[in-house]
Amino acid sequence: MSNLLRLEKGPETECRAEDIELIRGIEYKKRELSDWEKDIVRYLHAMASKYILTHRPLDKVALPHDTLEIPNMEHTILRPEIAMTVNGHDFPEWIVEFVDPEQDEISYLVKANIYKHAGVQEYWVVDAEKKMLTSYVFEKGGWIPNCYDSPQRIKVSIYKELYFSYSDIFAKKEDAQ
Repeated sequence: MSNLLRLEKGPETECRAEDIELIRGIEYKKRELSDWEKDIVRYLHAMASKYILTHRPLDKVALPHDTLEIPNMEHTILRPEIAMTVNGHDFPEWIVEFVDPEQDEISYLVKANIYKHAGVQEYWVVDAEKKMLTSYVFEKGGWIPNCYDSPQRIKVSIYKELYFSYSDIFAKKEDAQ
């Protein structure tokens, strides 16, 4: 069942469970990722961690689903799959989330708007079912996303030399669904 998209302020001020996000005080249940999606998160997290370990020691990748309070937006707490902070900053500059097919407007519109206004430079939305990655590079392209749906290299724009392979991101193990 899908929540209706409501922009008014809700009554909640904190997340009462680990699978809940708040957007302006309204609770949204974050769906459980499939095993394949968890593999994608592990791959992205491991590759980003490896990159910062060798190139950017002050940068940090948060653990998946760590809470992220949005500055200047009351009662908004999100739980992205990947959140990378650069040069010791307090707020991430690269965020990766998975789309919820029942609430895709939240991922593609609402969260994109929240992250843009919070100062995130790059926001990725991964749709594992469609094997599609949508990348918003707010500093360069504003609201025109790059959509990747075929084998190619995908650049993380906040770094000069960090690329991911589309084929590696969407590699599916035989036993994972």
